[in-house]
Amino acid sequence: MKKLTVQVQADHLERMLNIRRPIVALAELAWNSLDADATTVVLNLKENGLGGLERIRVEDDGHGIDYEEALRVFQNLGGSWKRNQRRSRSGNRILHGQAGEGRFRAFALGRTVTWESCFKAADGKLRIFSLSARKEDLKSFSVSDPVEAPQGRQAGTTVTITDIDRNLPGLQSGKAVEEFSELFALYLRNYPNIRLVFNGKNIEPLSLASRVESNALPPLTLDDGRQIRAELEIIEWWAPMERALVLCDAHGFALSRQPPGIQAPGFNFTAYLKSDYVRELEVNQALHLEELHPGLRQLIDSAKQSMRDYFRKRSAEKAVSVVEEWKKQKVYPYEGQPKNVIEQSERQVFDVCALNIHDYLPDFEKSDPLSKRLSLRLLRQAIEESPEDVQRILRDVLDLPREKQTELAELLDKTTLSSIINAAKLVADRLEFLKGLELLLYDTREELREVDQLHRMLAEQTWVFGEEFNLSVDDESLTTVLRRHLELTGRRDEVVLAPVLQPDGRRGRVDLMFSRRIPQQRAEEREHLIVELKRPSQSIDLTVAAQIQRYAQAVAKDERFRDTTTRWVFWAISNDVDEMVRSMSRQRSRARGIFYEDEHLPIRVWVKSWGELLEDCRGRLTFFQDQLKYSADRDTALDYLRRTHAKYLPTSLHEPAASSSVGSPPT
Repeated sequence: MKKLTVQVQADHLERMLNIRRPIVALAELAWNSLDADATTVVLNLKENGLGGLERIRVEDDGHGIDYEEALRVFQNLGGSWKRNQRRSRSGNRILHGQAGEGRFRAFALGRTVTWESCFKAADGKLRIFSLSARKEDLKSFSVSDPVEAPQGRQAGTTVTITDIDRNLPGLQSGKAVEEFSELFALYLRNYPNIRLVFNGKNIEPLSLASRVESNALPPLTLDDGRQIRAELEIIEWWAPMERALVLCDAHGFALSRQPPGIQAPGFNFTAYLKSDYVRELEVNQALHLEELHPGLRQLIDSAKQSMRDYFRKRSAEKAVSVVEEWKKQKVYPYEGQPKNVIEQSERQVFDVCALNIHDYLPDFEKSDPLSKRLSLRLLRQAIEESPEDVQRILRDVLDLPREKQTELAELLDKTTLSSIINAAKLVADRLEFLKGLELLLYDTREELREVDQLHRMLAEQTWVFGEEFNLSVDDESLTTVLRRHLELTGRRDEVVLAPVLQPDGRRGRVDLMFSRRIPQQRAEEREHLIVELKRPSQSIDLTVAAQIQRYAQAVAKDERFRDTTTRWVFWAISNDVDEMVRSMSRQRSRARGIFYEDEHLPIRVWVKSWGELLEDCRGRLTFFQDQLKYSADRDTALDYLRRTHAKYLPTSLHEPAASSSVGSPPT
C-alpha cells in the first residue's frame, strides 16, 4: 500500500464537508460517475436495523479512475483532469464537476470512504486498485497496487462509505427519490439513455412531468456593466412534490435550491434558473449570500416574475378546462356564446371567481351536480345583479351578521381577503404547533431525538424564540457562528481560519443561532441568541449549564469580538431544570432564569424549561386566539404535525400505512 498526502490545509477540507443536505453529497458521487461516461449508476443504502445506515455504495460502469492519474489527483485538491475540459472523454457529455472537490464531499456522509477502480491500462488490460481514507485524517490516502482484473469484470468505479455515525434523514426518507429526480431532471432529459437507480428504484423524472416549458429571462446588467443572460425552465409534475427554485449553471446542473417565493395554487412544479453567472457565484462560494449580491437578487427576482407570468397564463388555461368540464356536467349557469362585450366580461369575472371556489374548496368538485348547479347559479346572481344580492348570500349562506359584513367591507378597503385569511391561518397554525410540541415533549419524550427531530422542527419554527430574531445558522461549530457574525456585520472579507475553542481547548457546537439588529444613532449593534436544545429526557443540571457557560466565554473572549458592541445571549432548554440550577438561576440580583451574567463581558446565560417557553408563546398568542375563538386539541395538533413535519416525527406518531394502487397519470 502507498500513502498519498493531500497538498492542502486541513481546515479547507473540513469546510468542504459542511453540507446541510446529505442528498447533495450523495449526488456528487453520482455526478462523478456520469462525468466518467457511466451509462448506469446504482446507489444503494444498507440500513443497520437501528434506524440508521450501515453502508452507502455507489457503483457505475464508467471508464474508471486511471491508476497513475489517481496518484496525481488524490494528492492535489482541484487537480482534476476536468478542470480544463468541457466534455467527457468518450461520451462527449457536458461535464458537471471541474473543481476536483466532489470526492472529498463523500466524507460528509461517513467516516471511512473507499474507492475501487477497474480501468483499462496502457497495455489494454483491465486492472483494479483501491484508495481509502478516514475522516479523521483527510490529508492521507492509502492506495493499493493495481492488479489484473478477474475474468468477466468490467470497467467502472465503486465507492463505499462506512462508519456512518449519524442519522441521514434526507437520504432515508421517501423524499430522497423525489429530490434525486429534481436534481437530475434536466440532465436525464438531455441524456435519456442513462440509467440512474436509487435503492432499486429507477430515477425517471420525465415520466412524472406533465408539462415542460422554457423561457429566456430579460438580460440583466450588473454594476460592473456586464450583461448576464439566464433561462427559466419550469417542470410541472403529475405527483405532489415540494416546490422549489433550483439555481443551475447554463447546462442545467443544479447547484443550489430554495423555495420559489411565489403563489401558484393547484400546481406541483420545480423551476430551474439556468445561467453561467450562477456557476461563477458557486465557484466564489457566494451562491447562498443573496442579500449581499445585488446581481443574484435581481436574477432571482426576474425568475420569480417570470414564474408569476407563467402560472397566471396556466391558471387561465386551467379555468377554461374546468369550465368545459362544468358544461359537460350541465352545471355551468350560462348557455351559448355571450351576446355582447358586457356579457363576455361578466362571464370572465364569473370564471375567475368560480375557479377560486374550485381550488380553495376541495370538496366542491366532489359534491353532487345539483349542489354544484345551485352554488354556481348563486355566484352568477351575486356577480350580475346587485350588491344587495351579494350581501344576502353572505348573510344567508355564510351566516355573517350585518355588523361583521360592514367590518369586513371596511377592512377590505385596506387589505385583501387572502391576507386576512393568511393572518388567521398563521395564528391557528402556531397554536396547533404549540399543542403538538407539547405532545412531543411530554408524551413521546423517550422516543424524541433532539438532533434530527426536535432540532429540525424548531429550525423551521423560529418564532418560538421571539419574533425579533432571524435564524442565521443551525447545528454549527462556534467557529462557524463567529464567521456568520462577521458576515452580518459587513466584515466577511476577514477569514476566520483559527477555530474558536472552549477554555478546556475543545471545539464546541451550538444548535441554533439567531440574530437581530438593534438600531443606534451612530453605529449598528447586534444581539445574537444561541440556543442549546437538550433531549426532553435530559434535565438541565450543573454539567449542562456549565457547558453553555463555557460556550459563552469562548465566544466573548475571542480576540476578534472581545471589544465589539455585540451582545451574546445563550439559552439552555429542556423539559426539566434540576434544583441546584433552578436555585442558581433565581437570584434576587438578576432577572428570573439567568444562570450566569458576566460583569465585564457582553454575555448572559439563561436556563429555561419547555413549560416556561410554551407558556410565553401562548401568552403572545392569547389575544388573537380569543378573537379567533380557536382552540387546538390533540387530534388537530397531531394532524398539523403530520402535514408539516412528518419526516421529523417519532415512529409512534406516524400515520398508519394505507394500501393504494398506482395508476397512469391522467391524459
